[in-house]
Amino acid sequence: MTAPATPDRPATWTEALDRLEAHADHTEQMLQGVPAGATGSTPEPWLPPSDLGPLPNELVPRARLLLARQQQLMAAIPGALTDNRRQQQVADRVGRATTTPPTPIYLDVTA
Repeated sequence: MTAPATPDRPATWTEALDRLEAHADHTEQMLQGVPAGATGSTPEPWLPPSDLGPLPNELVPRARLLLARQQQLMAAIPGALTDNRRQQQVADRVGRATTTPPTPIYLDVTA
């Protein structure tokens, strides 16, 4: 069995922000009900850059917008999970109310 491949670290700050935006896009799609992977692209795991130095000043506004977007998404996730849990509970109750438990067909009298 082989271990999962470690994702590459971004080579530039622009690439790091692009990857974070791809994750935000993916999260927005999932919150809108698009199943994971349905769009054909799942972003690879994000690893923070470790050797790029400080964020360049010209990328600070973009990074702040992305941070605000991520905070909005993080705030929306608990509500989506609660809705999902409620829907599952309703589906379980409907399933129990509309189906009968299976009854045994054979009885092993020799055991």
